[in-house]
Amino acid sequence: MPTDRIVPTTCPFCGVGCQIQLNIKDDRILRVTTDFEMAPNYGKLCVKGRFGTDFIHHPTRLKVPLIRKDIVPGQPFGKARRASSLVDDYREATWDEALDLIADKMAEIYRQSGSDAFGTYCCAKATNEDNFIFQKVMRTFLGTNNVDHCSRLCHAGSVAGLMRTIGSAAMSNSIAEMENLDTFLVTGSNTTENHPVIALSLKKAVERGAKLIVIDPRRIELVEFATLWLQQRPGTDVAVFHAMANAIVSEGLVDEAYIAAHTEGFEEYAASLAPYTPEWAEGVTGVPAAKIRQAAHMYANANVAALYWGMGISQSTHGADNATALVNLAMLCGHIGKYGGGLNPLRGQNNVQGCSDMGGLPNVLPGYRFLADPAVRERFEAAWGVPLNPKPGLTAVEMVHAADGGEIRAMYVMGEDPMTSEPNLKHARHALTKLDLLVIQDIFANETALYGHVILPAAAFAEKSGTFTNTERRVQRVRPALPPPGSARPDLDILLDLAKRLEARLGVSVQPGWDYEDASAVWTEIGQLAPEFRGITYQRLDKVGIQYPCYDENDPGTVYLFEDGVPRGKGKFWSLEFRAPKELPDDVYRFNLSTGRVLYHWHGGTLTRRSSLNDIFPEPIVEINPVDAATIPAATGDLVRIASRRGEVVARAEVTERSPIGTIFLPFHFVEAAANLLTLDALDPTAKIPDFKNTAVAVSLAEDHDWNLVLH
Repeated sequence: MPTDRIVPTTCPFCGVGCQIQLNIKDDRILRVTTDFEMAPNYGKLCVKGRFGTDFIHHPTRLKVPLIRKDIVPGQPFGKARRASSLVDDYREATWDEALDLIADKMAEIYRQSGSDAFGTYCCAKATNEDNFIFQKVMRTFLGTNNVDHCSRLCHAGSVAGLMRTIGSAAMSNSIAEMENLDTFLVTGSNTTENHPVIALSLKKAVERGAKLIVIDPRRIELVEFATLWLQQRPGTDVAVFHAMANAIVSEGLVDEAYIAAHTEGFEEYAASLAPYTPEWAEGVTGVPAAKIRQAAHMYANANVAALYWGMGISQSTHGADNATALVNLAMLCGHIGKYGGGLNPLRGQNNVQGCSDMGGLPNVLPGYRFLADPAVRERFEAAWGVPLNPKPGLTAVEMVHAADGGEIRAMYVMGEDPMTSEPNLKHARHALTKLDLLVIQDIFANETALYGHVILPAAAFAEKSGTFTNTERRVQRVRPALPPPGSARPDLDILLDLAKRLEARLGVSVQPGWDYEDASAVWTEIGQLAPEFRGITYQRLDKVGIQYPCYDENDPGTVYLFEDGVPRGKGKFWSLEFRAPKELPDDVYRFNLSTGRVLYHWHGGTLTRRSSLNDIFPEPIVEINPVDAATIPAATGDLVRIASRRGEVVARAEVTERSPIGTIFLPFHFVEAAANLLTLDALDPTAKIPDFKNTAVAVSLAEDHDWNLVLH
């Protein structure tokens, strides 16, 4: 069927940032194609990019601003509470009424309780420009650094580990390098399901002769391509990495020249490894000592080697240590700063890299400039014309605890769903009911939206202009192909209108004002404040995405990082102690629960549960090893009840050897069987990320169960 137009843009799902072409007919996406000459995917798409964008047209799209029916202008609000439905509990409003109501209440709370009374969530699915303006509004008008997003629940452990060792949290190599790798190690990443297009390149590398080491408790698909698979017990990652490092040091496999020129702290670190022999690790991890030594030799003796990891490394109460231990390995062997060799956390969301780059974190301003640095604040204060709060803010989970304690009275949530993604959901949902103001800005009424006082309808990726930054630091254009439904508006327009109202109510004048001509004008300001983006312009991006750092318009961008050293000057070796997970199985809760994604769905399911992909994978399943299934007893297709110390859910059993004995795997896409009703909210002391990979649970057969999924 012929189309009316074809609009090139960037896929809205994972961090690969595939370039797609929306084929539009009668203001609907007829099909999705792609350009075989365009980086980073060169004509390849996964099932979500090819068939999952039809959520755009779902009838439950938010189309008009909504205000809770019991809110009367001029009278005090009631606390947040969960609505039974949008129809029963909300009324339609004009944009002026909704934004005036929000601005009035925010100003009131600010005057009464100050900056610390606000908690705000920016969005890893929104554009760089949206997130830059979001954090600017919250920091300049409200004076709060309580700004965070879902990176806290995904790769905060990676960010903390990378920052303290080398001073940079971005993926150091490029997707284009992957097909020509020499040796590479993949750990904590089910790449074929979470980053399918990247997985195609990694498989191609193996076909061309590369050696692959997989370290993962589950028998993921990449195991079938691996030269060596180390199947460690869940939560023992540091023990494996330490034992590899012990073998590398004790057997003289280190890169002495690199260590001398580019690192510090080696002697102390090397001495700290003495107890962590491969034989010790075998007892802790279940991985034979000989395999650990084999992995150490393969990695250390490679001409060049790359590390790739995912949330299996970072989503842990020792996530920062996991990532730090990987960096230690790379520095030991000099596998940093080379084409095909480096440190590569595979970022999850389409713009989680960009949201962090734009200052969507509680301790940094755009470009990862630390708030605690007076010189940094002075520069931003001069540009914006207002003083900035030097005190780092609360992280996502800490904001929920602060709401429960009454310290946070208002939350503004743009495009996130903490009532699905937070750990220990029963506690999180209770905490939200103590808020005096909850504002939701989104394209659908997700679980969090049902607690909102005011719900603002936003435009989706195909309905607005801006940029996303993918996992390899490539900034790419997002272009409007369709009009937003009803009176929904781009996030940027909503935030700018709110800013003008806050300016009038609080009497604060922020430079250069809020009359940006378009998203490109916001991007220009970003480059002025963060020079690593300065050479990237919309005009250049019309042709191809550009990888930062890119300092001027003659700069082609940076394919791989750290050729001339790491940002902190010298990489720092960190001595670490192995720590067991916070919660281990016992006689009552016999199994370890790990959570994650499946190929056909994405994150909290808000998008893919409203796409045709839901027909392929319509209900929650739980992977159970055959040995464990026999003890329940359960067979594939049976309903089972999964219970932890915090809650319980029901899912359909899938008996498979993909999950190891003693561990079950539950996807977190299904609100009707929300995995985070089970997880615990203990945090990594450095990264403040919870553990989504180690929860003690009991499993039993369940009666017939109706999940009763309602899409509001």
